[in-house]
Amino acid sequence: MKKLLFIAVLICGVALSAQSQEFKPFRVDAGIGYALPFSDALDGGIQFYLEPKYEVAPQIAVGLRWEGSLFAGVEQEGQSVDVKLSSAYMVTGDYYFNNNKFRPFAGLGLGLYSIGAASVTVNDQTVEGEAKNNFGAMIRAGFDISHFRLALSYNYGGKSGDETFHFFGATIGFYLGGGRK
Repeated sequence: MKKLLFIAVLICGVALSAQSQEFKPFRVDAGIGYALPFSDALDGGIQFYLEPKYEVAPQIAVGLRWEGSLFAGVEQEGQSVDVKLSSAYMVTGDYYFNNNKFRPFAGLGLGLYSIGAASVTVNDQTVEGEAKNNFGAMIRAGFDISHFRLALSYNYGGKSGDETFHFFGATIGFYLGGGRK
């Protein structure tokens, strides 16, 4: 019985080892995209990110993400300008639904959002600024294909003033490393 159990464990270990060797485990993702805030005062903006990650299993990757987003909005015929800059530092996880060349995924991230806001009114000459650090979260889905990545995400960065800071992002990027061995 002990020999049979040992052989079964050995076969499972070899099978898992062979499967986990299909992809290179370390990679670095980078990309840029469009960010759409859920705010009346802000229009769209630009989003960029850098994310080193490690594939701990054939379909699970964990990483550290740095993301920056810049938003702007102009109101009252150019008399008022609102600007918001967000920087996020988070731990991420992705689950890949298959191991094919086209790899759809879903993931999430948790971490710190640093939000800076400025508002300028031209005629009244008022300038207001504020900075805040909040705990936040991100959920995302997309796909990888041939070292390129397309993703849609929802980011929640907590409160900034009396307004909740959250936005939708659409990014395109690439990754170095990773891929099939």
